[in-house]
Amino acid sequence: MQFTDGEKRRGRLIALAALNAVPLVGVVALDWSLVALLTVYWIELGVRLAFAGLEALFAERKPDYDANGFSWLLTGALSEKRGSIPIPVLPLSIQIANIPGTVITLLITGVMWLFAGGVGVGGVGEATGATLEGAAATSAGLGIVGVTIGRGVEAGSYFVTAEYEDVSAHEPLRAALMSVVGLGSALFVGGGFVIAGAPATFVLAAVFAVKLLADIVDVYRDRLEAYDEQSAVELGFDRECPRWEPIDTELDSVPTTVRPNRAALFVDGIVRGVRSPAALVPIGLLVVVGLLSAMTSDGWPPGLFGILAAVVSGIFATLGIVDRLCRYLCMEYRVADAVVGSDRLFGPQWRLSPEQLADADRTRTVADRVFGTETIRLDVDDRPIRLPHLPRDTAGRLEQDVTQTHDDARSTQAEEGSTQGEARST
Repeated sequence: MQFTDGEKRRGRLIALAALNAVPLVGVVALDWSLVALLTVYWIELGVRLAFAGLEALFAERKPDYDANGFSWLLTGALSEKRGSIPIPVLPLSIQIANIPGTVITLLITGVMWLFAGGVGVGGVGEATGATLEGAAATSAGLGIVGVTIGRGVEAGSYFVTAEYEDVSAHEPLRAALMSVVGLGSALFVGGGFVIAGAPATFVLAAVFAVKLLADIVDVYRDRLEAYDEQSAVELGFDRECPRWEPIDTELDSVPTTVRPNRAALFVDGIVRGVRSPAALVPIGLLVVVGLLSAMTSDGWPPGLFGILAAVVSGIFATLGIVDRLCRYLCMEYRVADAVVGSDRLFGPQWRLSPEQLADADRTRTVADRVFGTETIRLDVDDRPIRLPHLPRDTAGRLEQDVTQTHDDARSTQAEEGSTQGEARST
C-alpha cells in the first residue's frame, strides 16, 4: 500500500497535535508545575532519540557518512560491510553499515540529553523547590505514557509506509539531533533563567514555543528539502541518499577461491589492537607513571601500573582480534577474469577489475612474516580494500592470472565476432 507525501504529512500532523496537547492539558487542567512540564518534555526527547536509533538501523539507503572516519577498531569493520541481518517473521533487516553511525550518534546525543535534563529539570527543581509527588507525579507519569505512545505511533508509521526504503540512517538521526539541540538548549537556557530568578510562566511559554517549532519543522521537512534543492539558498535540508550499487558477481570462467589465513588474522588483530593510538596513549601514561612511582620511596608499587598496562593491552588486543575476524574471517575471494570479494554471511562486498588490481600494493605485515603470507592493498573510489594474509604464491599469481584470464576472454570474444562477420559475408 503506497502513501502519498500529503497523507504521510497529515498523519504526522495528527501525531504532532496529540503530542503537544498532552502537556498543555497538564498545565491548564491538571495544574502541572514547571518541573512536571519540563520532565515530560525531557522524557519525550529521550524516547525520540531511542526511536530514531531504531529507525536508523533499518534505513536501506547507503550511509552518507565518510567511512574513513569510522576506520578504527570494530566501527570500521561494520561501516565497510555490506549486507543486513533479517528480522524473523517481519519484512525488515538491520543494515550492518548503519550500526556504527547509529551507536556513536546515540552516545553523543545521549550525553547532551542527560546534561540538558540535569540543568533544565534538576536545576529548576532546586531553584523552585517543586517536587513530583502524589497526584502531580501520577498525572506527569500519565503524560509521559501519552507522549511515549505518540512517538511510538510516529515511529510505527515510518515502518508501515515503508519510508525506511527511501532514506539513509542519517535522516532519522539528524531529525532527532535537531530536536536535542533545539529543545535541549531550551531546557538548558530555561533552567538557567529560572535559577537566575526569571518567572516560571515566561520559561514555560518559551520552552513550549521552541518545542512546537521543532516539531513543525520536522513534519514539513520534505517541503524544506524541495525548497533547498530548487533555490540558491542552502538550508542544509537537501541531502541526496544514494542507493547501494549492485555488484556483478558473474565471472567468465570457473573461479579459483582463496581465503585469508585464519591464524594470521588472529595475530594481526593482536598487533593492530595494541598498536592503535587509543591503546598506546593509556599504556604509555601507565608506564611513565609507574617509572615515576618507582623513583619515589612512598609512591604506588610499580608492579600495580604494570598490571594495569597489561590489562589495557589485553582489552585492546581482544578488540583488535574481534575487528580482524569481523572484517575477514568469512571473506573469500573468487578469482577469474576479475576478483569478487564475498562475505559468506552477508554476500558480495566488491568487485575488482584487472586494471584496478594492477594498481595494488603487495605488503607484508608482522603476521605475514610469521606465517609466510602476503597482503594486497589498494584504494577504490576512496575506499581502502585489503586482501589480507594470502599465501605468497597465490598473491604473486593473482594479478597475472586475472590479467591473463581477462585477455583470453577478450581474445575469444574478438574471434567469435570475426567468425560471425565472415559467416555473414559468406
